[in-house]
Amino acid sequence: MNPPCARCGKIVYPTEKVNCLDKNWHKGCFHCEVCKMTLNMKNYKGYDKKPYCNAHYPKQSFTTVADTPENLRLRHQSELQSQVKYKKDFEDSKGKGFSMVSDTPELQRLRKTQEQISNV
Repeated sequence: MNPPCARCGKIVYPTEKVNCLDKNWHKGCFHCEVCKMTLNMKNYKGYDKKPYCNAHYPKQSFTTVADTPENLRLRHQSELQSQVKYKKDFEDSKGKGFSMVSDTPELQRLRKTQEQISNV
């Protein structure tokens, strides 16, 4: 069975069929949405499943990124992981003795996990 044209809705026969943008078109119906210039497979540009010529292809402009709480958190996280900050902290702590904390919540959790694994 022959499919309908995406533009006019009439039946598209194989001799006049253009299969593009996941739709079937008559050769005459495959034209720019703005200026109605007839397009072919070499000179069309698709946007939102519609054909456009090169001159009328919708341009996408970028928006400025606001300082949302998530962006601020990510920036802070990257600064913490930055090698510059790590090197500065390392240089500041050079020559100072290290103090070891014996019972942090993380170390307690690790000990419990190790005990459970060894008991299994």
